[in-house]
Amino acid sequence: MKVIYVNANNLQEIKQSAPHVAMALGYFDGVHLGHQKVIRTAKEKAKAQNLSLAVLSFFPHPKSVLFSDKEVSYLEPLEQKVEKLERLEVDIFYIVEFTKELAKVEANDFLDDYIIGLNAKEIICGFDYTYGAKASGTVHTLATYAAIQQVGLSVVEELKWNDQKISSTLIRRYLSERKLSELPRLLGRFYKTKYCQKNGLLPNYSLPNVGSYKVLIEDQHSIIECVATVKCKKYIQIHHELSTLPNLLTIQWVDQVDRLETIPS
Repeated sequence: MKVIYVNANNLQEIKQSAPHVAMALGYFDGVHLGHQKVIRTAKEKAKAQNLSLAVLSFFPHPKSVLFSDKEVSYLEPLEQKVEKLERLEVDIFYIVEFTKELAKVEANDFLDDYIIGLNAKEIICGFDYTYGAKASGTVHTLATYAAIQQVGLSVVEELKWNDQKISSTLIRRYLSERKLSELPRLLGRFYKTKYCQKNGLLPNYSLPNVGSYKVLIEDQHSIIECVATVKCKKYIQIHHELSTLPNLLTIQWVDQVDRLETIPS
């Protein structure tokens, strides 16, 4: 998979060699099952029309640029998102640098430059996708635009679990409420973070709320079951012999520890 960083300075150059693609649009934080549905729909369109499969997203999160006084809780860094998109057999991942200047670009101008400009022949997005200045572009304006440009458009309806829309917001809420056992139904697997024993949680991950949890620590050739206690937003305590573990830990968060259980020291 090609990872291509796009900004206002290199956009014109990238346009010149951009292949024809079916393009999935969204931020895709966590690449949850709803996101996967959008990407798989795009994959079907790409295969049917002999196009490359592209995903177009932003970094940093628009909210972190538009509301710089508010902290944005990411579910995962770009590196982990890249790994997930590769497993979904995406050919090109366009990462558009989100700036205050980009936030002012009108909806149709954004489509001209970053969607049609990057040779999207099929556009695929979720039902609630918005774009352009003040989020003025919606799937309804996108439908009008696609018809004029004579490109395909597929709008993927919401994917629900337990009568709730599967979303990054719901995943963050469940992390806060310590409902880790629910997350595989939203993500397709346990929530995963990377943690440095010396420096704490790596950037752009989120930890569950303060408390103790059953976790799986991925070692080179095995999975270690143990308990981890979240102390704050950055640091945890691993209830295991630390000298036997690598400095950089990949942790799968399984479930909260019942209050009646004894936590090993």
